[in-house]
Amino acid sequence: MTLHALRMQPPENLSGALADFESKFVYPLGPGRSFRISHGDDYPRFFRAMGAATCFVAEKEGRVAGALGVAIRPLLMPDGSEQMAAYIGDLKVDPGARGTLVLLRLAQAADAWARPQVTAAYGVVMDGTRASPADYSGRAGIEAFLQIGKVFVLRFATASAGSESVDQSWVATPEHGLAVFRSLSHGCYAGLGGNPQERSESEPLWLVDPAGAACGRLEDTRRAKRLIDSDGTEMISAHLACCAWRTPRAGAALIRMACGIASARGFPALFTAIAEQDLEPLEQSLGNSRKVIAPATVYGAGLHAGAAWNINSSEI
Repeated sequence: MTLHALRMQPPENLSGALADFESKFVYPLGPGRSFRISHGDDYPRFFRAMGAATCFVAEKEGRVAGALGVAIRPLLMPDGSEQMAAYIGDLKVDPGARGTLVLLRLAQAADAWARPQVTAAYGVVMDGTRASPADYSGRAGIEAFLQIGKVFVLRFATASAGSESVDQSWVATPEHGLAVFRSLSHGCYAGLGGNPQERSESEPLWLVDPAGAACGRLEDTRRAKRLIDSDGTEMISAHLACCAWRTPRAGAALIRMACGIASARGFPALFTAIAEQDLEPLEQSLGNSRKVIAPATVYGAGLHAGAAWNINSSEI
């Protein structure tokens, strides 16, 4: 078995093997819905968009047996401080290689690369996914990953919002948007840094409520990651990243604004992720909006449970 550490686009033969490998996996998206993922020819691009990244790929006889991605990034802590953390995702092991050393080898390689650079690590796993960090941590020198939070990924149909032109009073510079996001994320964990232009085909657009009560960054992932529905069609969707608000009413206004702009940009759907404790009050403010709700679990090492997580749906 050969273990590759990929930081840039891999050779054509390995890209093809990765594409074949990815096609074997499906993920839940609410009741009766599922999808698979395609990272395209540049497999590590998705993780490079978050920070310094390496994708570890186990290859055997020209076929991919497993993959695991890691990005090093600043993590905003609930007290307002920052720590460098490893964001871990895209763990997959070929069904024929389960029960072998593939998963452990991937985890050991990721741990050896990331550990000298960080003080914490975390990952987000959609509920119902077969493998989770609990399957490969807590043994062989790898620190145990524990469940430390819950989030919900929401997918809205944008057509009901109408195709709105951009309300310029909501448009903000990245610097202002990030400052508001940091302020509204006080008391939460939130990933910082990265380059959304690396993953987004559309120009990322910061939206900030004129009163500063809500913020988000409208983007997509089509340059780095595409979702393929169970019927074989691409689930073309925008994402509202860095989504935070002071009140549920402000959050609902932000989502409606983002849905309208996403519709005008040609996106039939909008993803966003919210903390578990925010779901019920937000739903009350949104009313009868058309949406799919999918739960996910945050696993972490070197971090405490209890605080809410501001997770970007474009990075799960």
